[in-house]
Amino acid sequence: MGELLFDYQIDAVRRMHNGCILVGDVGSGKSRTSLAYYFKEQGGSIDPFKPITKVKEPLYIITTAQKRDLLDWEKESIPFLFPEKAKVDSWNNIKKYVDVEGAFFILDEQHICGTGAWVKSFYKIAKKNRWILLSATPADTWTDLIPTFVANGFYRNKTDFCRQHVIYDRWSKYPKVDRYVNTGKLIKYKRQTLIDMEYSTKTIKHKEYITPSYDKELY
Repeated sequence: MGELLFDYQIDAVRRMHNGCILVGDVGSGKSRTSLAYYFKEQGGSIDPFKPITKVKEPLYIITTAQKRDLLDWEKESIPFLFPEKAKVDSWNNIKKYVDVEGAFFILDEQHICGTGAWVKSFYKIAKKNRWILLSATPADTWTDLIPTFVANGFYRNKTDFCRQHVIYDRWSKYPKVDRYVNTGKLIKYKRQTLIDMEYSTKTIKHKEYITPSYDKELY
């Protein structure tokens, strides 16, 4: 895809699909990679360059309030010459888009865990639109992936997931996960969902140890 993307980003675009989580460290270029995927899905091409003349799916980007206000996404989209400006908004306003249909959603800095209002809005959006998630830390536990797995149709709901995989600690006074079972199935779904960006920095750490002077008597 030309000089716009690094090789590892091109590789990620080729492996991406609807309902995936693009995983990459800070500085790996998740934003530009996700825009390149959208660009490709709308009929654009970078090598040779072929701009989008008419988008098939309008683009909605849900991100942090800071990224929205700093116009980070608008800057990243400039090289692709999008004919129509994407709608960029913060996670706090995700509920405003639950009635949108036939669009493409990029959900940045993934904040969909648990069963809160954001997750409920995400489920409604996922049913009627295509979507991808971006995250540097997609999950600490299997239960963190429940919303993504449910939205992909792997499970009917959280109850279905827990019935198949969660054993609770029977001695605990509150619902506490003791262990997970049938993890082979979970690993399979995780591999299908997570698209890792093989990003390696070329910087070399240079350490300096400095001992400052101080007033010993006062200390």
